[in-house]
Amino acid sequence: MITAIPMKAENISNHFSKADEVLFINDQAQVVGRFTNPALLDGCEGKQQLVSLILAQGANRVIIRNIGQQLLSKLLNQNLSVFHAKNGRTELQHFAAAVLSDCEQYTQVSQGRPSVKHIAKQANGGCCDHDHADGEAGCHSGPEAKRCCETKAGAESAMMKPCCNKKHSLMHQH
Repeated sequence: MITAIPMKAENISNHFSKADEVLFINDQAQVVGRFTNPALLDGCEGKQQLVSLILAQGANRVIIRNIGQQLLSKLLNQNLSVFHAKNGRTELQHFAAAVLSDCEQYTQVSQGRPSVKHIAKQANGGCCDHDHADGEAGCHSGPEAKRCCETKAGAESAMMKPCCNKKHSLMHQH
């Protein structure tokens, strides 16, 4: 079993996506990987890279202190086990155990913290606060343009626009 642990200095980071690095340990508490946290990059892309890194390293579970609902949702959707560590100074060997008795398992998105940035983006009418890649310039442009979540087809299909990288139907109640 591989466990991913977000680290700040030599302790578990208080906020998952703001960790300096991600440490990977096996069930013998041996470090099998240590990587700079890609979520330190601005925007959703860095957070998606963090999830991809965890999966690429073969992690089965993730230890967190605090995490936003959006990122928690991404982890849970990948069938990763997410555990809340009550103490950021817990010895890493403790997290190699098969049973994490001092940790609460997070199984629902509501156990994460509401994302202030995500709420602010929605209040400003947009899910897409970045520059579009080549070929996506018309995604939300023009006088009659609507975000894909504002169209009947987009709302019903729960499809993702490449530039938004999110399921809009989860964000909007129609």
